[in-house]
Amino acid sequence: MADFSGKWGVVEWDEESFLKFFAAMGVPDPNMAFELFKTAKDSEIIDKGDTVIFRIPDPASEGGERDILFKVGEESVALGPIGVPVKKFTIKEGNKLIFHETAPNGQKNITVRELQGDKMILTKTHEGTGVTGRCVLKRERSKL
Repeated sequence: MADFSGKWGVVEWDEESFLKFFAAMGVPDPNMAFELFKTAKDSEIIDKGDTVIFRIPDPASEGGERDILFKVGEESVALGPIGVPVKKFTIKEGNKLIFHETAPNGQKNITVRELQGDKMILTKTHEGTGVTGRCVLKRERSKL
């Protein structure tokens, strides 16, 4: 099973695809949602096998970041990019970390994080329309 652990930074955005994705999800202001989504562009993943922790920037939290914990094979709730709770069911398949997500308005999407060497391709696909948002992240090299 692939290890997603590391600090990740976005190296490529497809802004237009994300704006279309957020619009398909029924977000009232796709531009605002995209700007909020971009605030988590530099994050850390701590992969402990059946538990995956996302450490994301959060200026409102003590220390300026917060941890979001997911258990593989279980549903959890996490705040989405516009601050609303999103239900997520987490799956690991080989080099993919997959989240089946349901927004409060009932809209569903699948988020896939796929490892390709030192890069990770993040793809969010709206289940109703197939509209997809995509970005590429790169794992930071250890400074040891």
